[in-house]
Amino acid sequence: MSKRPAYEAIFFDMDGTLFDLSACERETVRALLSQSAPSLAPPVSAQFLNAYAALSPGRWASGLAANASREEIVEGIFAAVCARPGLDLISLASVADRYWQLFAGVAVLEPGAAETLARLARRYRLGVISNGYADTQRPRLAAAGLSDWFQTIVVSGEVGWAKPDPRIFAHGLAQLNVAPSVALYVGDSLSHDLAGALAAGLDFCLYRPKGGKGVALPPGTRLVTALPQLAGDLA
Repeated sequence: MSKRPAYEAIFFDMDGTLFDLSACERETVRALLSQSAPSLAPPVSAQFLNAYAALSPGRWASGLAANASREEIVEGIFAAVCARPGLDLISLASVADRYWQLFAGVAVLEPGAAETLARLARRYRLGVISNGYADTQRPRLAAAGLSDWFQTIVVSGEVGWAKPDPRIFAHGLAQLNVAPSVALYVGDSLSHDLAGALAAGLDFCLYRPKGGKGVALPPGTRLVTALPQLAGDLA
């Protein structure tokens, strides 16, 4: 059996790591449709949800790269979905504010997330370092019943730095008064999570439910395909 690393703190990403982001988006859109277009037939509603899921990742990537606001991005996704054949009779304008209000209360977790935090909290100090908006990320943690597991919650929208900027990791470390050499960061993104954590001097664990095929990781970097696997290794 390999020797357990002498970590003092473990930090987690939120979306794609603790939360199933696609499922959270889907539940938010489902709730918004039930309020704004309650007469939609189930097949049309399903078509709408699938179209939104297909468009969302690309629209978010391009929107953030162009410094668009979150309202502009969401409105743009809804407009694009409503322009598709079969959905072009649906009118959903000015829904961004309501979308974010609903999103703040949606908490679909990755399998084993709560149980993993409960096990790790017996041995380590826990924190969150997340890109996102404070008025949604903090309420979602609370809605999921996870807030009390963390000694610090760092959200890019509050501190002004976003992953992979190593300063957001340094801020989280300072909040817990721990050195990067005794801290681990767990995330799902190679470009934001892995790059930022390693630049800040933390060890890194990649969470990849679909496996690590085709992923080249630096020596010493962990990979888990299920969150309880991490708890089993470290708890």
